[in-house]
Amino acid sequence: MSPTDLTVKILREIRDELRESRGEQRELRMEQRLFREEVTERFKASDQRFETIETALRDMAEQLVMHGRALKVLLDDRSSSSQRFDSLESRVSALEAKVS
Repeated sequence: MSPTDLTVKILREIRDELRESRGEQRELRMEQRLFREEVTERFKASDQRFETIETALRDMAEQLVMHGRALKVLLDDRSSSSQRFDSLESRVSALEAKVS
């Protein structure tokens, strides 16, 4: 084999290896793009779930505040009712004492 043929053979091998490398790079880029798209879709799905959870928590917090206010009103009413019952009991006791 002559030196020129050897050089041509080596250059062809280099060319073929470069083509192979470029093909592998294209495949890697495609895989990366697909991976990025998949990750983006997962993030979107997670964001939607978090928004749903956030909305539910906000609604529950509002309900808790409303329940707390209602409970306060009920306790205040009970307190005034207890005072009225105490007053009635003392008046009934006084009446019973007069009758007996």
